Amino acid sequence: MGRKVRYQDMQLYAITDWSKMDENKRLEAVEAALKGGATFLQLRDKEASHEDLVEEAKLIKPICQKYKVPFVINDDVMAALEADADGVHIGQSDMEYERAREILGENKIIGMTAKTVEQAVLAEKLGADYIGSGAVFHTSTKKDATDMTKETLLAITDSVNIPITAIGGIKLENCSYLKNTGVSGIAVVSAIFASDDIEEASRKLKQATDEIFQYARHDIVFDMDGTLLDSMPYWYNMGYEYVKKNAPSDLEIPENFQEKLYSMDLNESARYYRDVLKIDKSPTQIKEEGMQLMASHYENDIPMKPGMRRLILKEHEMGSRMCIFTSSDASYAESAMKRMGLDHCFDFYISSYDLGVSKRESKGYVEVAKKLTKSQDISHVYVYEDVLHGVKMAKEAGFHVVGVADADSAIYEEEIKKVADDFIEFA
Repeated sequence: MGRKVRYQDMQLYAITDWSKMDENKRLEAVEAALKGGATFLQLRDKEASHEDLVEEAKLIKPICQKYKVPFVINDDVMAALEADADGVHIGQSDMEYERAREILGENKIIGMTAKTVEQAVLAEKLGADYIGSGAVFHTSTKKDATDMTKETLLAITDSVNIPITAIGGIKLENCSYLKNTGVSGIAVVSAIFASDDIEEASRKLKQATDEIFQYARHDIVFDMDGTLLDSMPYWYNMGYEYVKKNAPSDLEIPENFQEKLYSMDLNESARYYRDVLKIDKSPTQIKEEGMQLMASHYENDIPMKPGMRRLILKEHEMGSRMCIFTSSDASYAESAMKRMGLDHCFDFYISSYDLGVSKRESKGYVEVAKKLTKSQDISHVYVYEDVLHGVKMAKEAGFHVVGVADADSAIYEEEIKKVADDFIEFA
């Protein structure tokens, strides 16, 4: 069965608030919110009886169908069943998921609240279709809600694959805070339904979230090391790791060992191991064993950079064409993506060695972009890079360049920001 909720459905999740609204204006308010651009609607009416909630939902449902917007009811699973809503949203203290699923069946949406990584992981494991997480800002809607740190929100979004909407005190003036946190969108209450002009408030929020979440199809060339994968520490430690396994037991590793290796290519470092560190193997054998050591890390334990998994999944859902262009071996990228369950998202993997062109030359990016788009028109292609020379070469080639924060390039971060069209930092 396919996913019932898309990432983009969460972009502007509207939750009703009737506290300051005449009863006879509620349906008009719902229509205004959806006409303005809300992408999901939750009926939340704590004051209504079960019977009134069902009748209210039956009147709202056709409006949501008109705008092709998913419609769920807060908390009341039986009301969702009786009104034939698209589903329900349940909190941690509401009906258990298993019972809600038993009542509603497999075809209905069940969203769950999750305020911790453990709750989010459990929600996905149970079968929740999306998660609401917060409060990201102080909110008057939930009196007992405490503000969630950005670090917690990032940890939650990185822990699951299902769509996540951030909730709690979000409004037009602060919603940009959610950019590059991995959430799929924002859930708002007062920002829409307490507005004097509901349609205009919804429209402005939709325009803002269009920019923040960028739900559109793209052609993307990703760098691998330092951009998609947090692999640079593994490359730096490879020398020590290899030496410990292969050097004489009485060897005293030079204090400037790392500095020396940093300036060497693979052939030079292999000769250094043999001639200076007295590893009794040929440079070719040393180089091959070193590459096997790194290949094992890509296959088994190098982690993805925070936020990148969800970015890839979102782009894949939008139909984006994506590839990885790396200075390392292309097979490393392929094995890492397979391990992470993302291999199906990429059209191909290619290295600068395959092209015979260094990433210090702009024509490498041009050739990869043409291969990805199967076209000479490549000006629309996005390139994600973490190193300054890569950002410069991709920009020189005329692409939309997104700089990615990485500790290894921190010294050049301000210059990268100046050159790149955008900069992302998932921390």
